[in-house]
Amino acid sequence: MDLFDRRQFGILLHPSSFPGRDLIGTLGDEAYAFVDWLSSTGAGAWQILPLTMNGQHESPYFSSSAFGGNPWLIDLPDLHRRGLLPQLHLRDSVTDAAVPFDDLPRVKLPQLMEAADRLLSDDDHPAREHLERMRATEPWLTDTAHFYALQDAHDRAPWFEWPTPIRRRDPGAIVSSRDELRDAIARWEAVLSLFDLQWMPLKKQANRRGLTVIGDLPIYVSHDSADVWLHQDEFYLDDDGRLLVQSGVPPDYFSETGQLWGNPLYRWDVMAQRGFDWWLARLRRCLALSDVVRIDHFRALSAYWEIPGDARDARAGQWVPGPGQAFVDALRAAFPSMPFVAEDLGTLDEDVLTLRDDNGFPGMRILQFGFDGTPDNPHQPHRFVEQCLVYTGTHDNQPVAGWWHSLSDAERAVVAAYYQVPSDADTGRVVWSLIEAAIGSRAQVAVIPLQDLLVLDDRARMNDPSVFVGNWSWRAPPDGTSAELARSLRHLAERYGRVDAS
Repeated sequence: MDLFDRRQFGILLHPSSFPGRDLIGTLGDEAYAFVDWLSSTGAGAWQILPLTMNGQHESPYFSSSAFGGNPWLIDLPDLHRRGLLPQLHLRDSVTDAAVPFDDLPRVKLPQLMEAADRLLSDDDHPAREHLERMRATEPWLTDTAHFYALQDAHDRAPWFEWPTPIRRRDPGAIVSSRDELRDAIARWEAVLSLFDLQWMPLKKQANRRGLTVIGDLPIYVSHDSADVWLHQDEFYLDDDGRLLVQSGVPPDYFSETGQLWGNPLYRWDVMAQRGFDWWLARLRRCLALSDVVRIDHFRALSAYWEIPGDARDARAGQWVPGPGQAFVDALRAAFPSMPFVAEDLGTLDEDVLTLRDDNGFPGMRILQFGFDGTPDNPHQPHRFVEQCLVYTGTHDNQPVAGWWHSLSDAERAVVAAYYQVPSDADTGRVVWSLIEAAIGSRAQVAVIPLQDLLVLDDRARMNDPSVFVGNWSWRAPPDGTSAELARSLRHLAERYGRVDAS
């Protein structure tokens, strides 16, 4: 699906944020109801966050696998209807209570494992064919399941603390481990297959309703992940698997000391010698789960911030050249339609702008970033190019309502003058003025977080990059996606040519 075949708009909402009876949003009835509602607004896109397992600090950007779907999103009532889960342990009513991540392993994981056991014990179950097909066609499945089984066997210790033979993937140790953990590996294969069993039909339904699914690909992977354990020589690690250098960004809008992300950095020279095969496989998997992929932190493909592995903050880093055009050429050869969006926020230079523009990557514009005082700020609507996606804010920003109230009087006056609203206007008017500016702009695609459509404040923030706790747990109110909101949004989109009024 071509995201840029016409003017259109979409909504940013991750499945974990659906309301429901489970501890977390799932791929069940609420997800299908959202897809139907989104279609009724005239939207042409649904943007999500990475569909992989939440990792360090519960972030989907620090997943333990870049390939496996997030089991927490699996819908238990669907497993019950399929005969894989005789009893359900859910809340009595639909709720928007924040996700209690610490409870998921205790409450939900046993139910997922019970469903996996029933699937493995029934050769004739309809879902068994799906599992066997994934085993035959998805080479990452068994390796990822093996990694998860090893994590369980080692009391969740990171792989770089495992005994030396298995840590270094000695062939004999791998064979012995696979035999010893055969049953545990099979269970994890089954659980991972259940995610695909539910996500793929939901994505097809979204496509049938005219929605392009915009996926999200973190530029880096977690240190404690199947990917790094399986491909240790493609990352800068010492002989014990520890970080020689790590990822992050220099001081910026979010932090005076920069951000220390802690991901291992790629050995791009080794990856280039192998034709970037791991990266292409990763992107192929992401494109199986979505229609268009947002490449997070795109600027690292041009140059990335390299920080010593033992640094306490990101100020000690330095810029190092990334894979650049050679990598993009490999992408184009593998994916001729280039269904990618560049997350081009942060510190940019001419090299990254050239890499983006010469290769036709659409970039991003964020309305909240338009008021830093620079006269040529690209985040102000009058400076937009058509080939971009505009957002009122991203998952890393405050909702507009919270942002507005956090501004000083002087800053609020500048914003109010630009958007032609009184500086003492009620919050709803201000928020919807920015929504209208995004939808009315020349950007080919406008994406609005659901929090802004509902005029929610900082209590609905998805992620604050300056802190490590309390993120990723927001869930939408059960009555948020109303018919009245759909009509208002559709009317606005029709006014600015993003929906066919006929």
